Amino acid sequence: MVHEKVREVGIVVKQDSTDALEECCNLINLLNFKDIKYTVNKPASENFDVEGAPISEMSKNDIVVIIGGDGTILRTIHKLSKPVPIIGINIGEVGFLANLERDNFPENFKSILNGFDIESRMKIALSLPEGLKKSPSAMNEVVLMTSEPAKMLQLKITLDDREIEKFRADGIIIATPTGSTAYSMSAGGPIVDPNVEGFLIVPLAPYKLSARPIVVPSSSTISVELIRKGKKAKLVIDGQMVETVEEGDTVEFYKSSDPTLFVKTEESDFYSKIKEKLT
Repeated sequence: MVHEKVREVGIVVKQDSTDALEECCNLINLLNFKDIKYTVNKPASENFDVEGAPISEMSKNDIVVIIGGDGTILRTIHKLSKPVPIIGINIGEVGFLANLERDNFPENFKSILNGFDIESRMKIALSLPEGLKKSPSAMNEVVLMTSEPAKMLQLKITLDDREIEKFRADGIIIATPTGSTAYSMSAGGPIVDPNVEGFLIVPLAPYKLSARPIVVPSSSTISVELIRKGKKAKLVIDGQMVETVEEGDTVEFYKSSDPTLFVKTEESDFYSKIKEKLT
């Protein structure tokens, strides 16, 4: 998918980072020079005395530039009201979701303003037990984990109404291919190309030899039921949102109808990022 010349830009900046604020100032100067409209997320906009807007309203822009680390990018994705092409400028330590590094940002961004390609990444939607608030879809992963250290959960995993595993463990990760290089990888899951249409199911410290990470089609519905008596678990979405799940509760996972749209750059190449950031 090709997008034409950029006319309006939304800017989300990590407010507690001096480096991010400095880079935002450089971006504002560039957009002013190019006579391109922009808005900065509130309350960070107060640092620059420019027009501000909540992140939820930034989907009306041609692109949204996110200046910060992976956490800032994930929080922004959760708050956008609908898909809009995003481009991340890495100010954090890893920045696996970022399209550009700080040192190569200015020149590359100038060419993006004249038009760009879009890369679509799927997300995980959740159906939560009654009584819990509606959650955003996950870009990286959803983790169901014990709320008591050294106390295991008992979980039943169902795929399209067919039970595929039952085991005790510290928890379980349901991840997208994009999230395969995040918590899932640290827990022993495989690295999966983001173009693969599938989800990862990764047990956390399972007490069963057969409970191994598996990849399932994204067309499937995954159900995870907490069956250990008297136990509670924490449900963590992209490391941002936490809910409590109780005995007998079932959480369903399926492909979201709203993907995340990334601006495609040379730095977006998946295998180059693996070599650069994971070695």
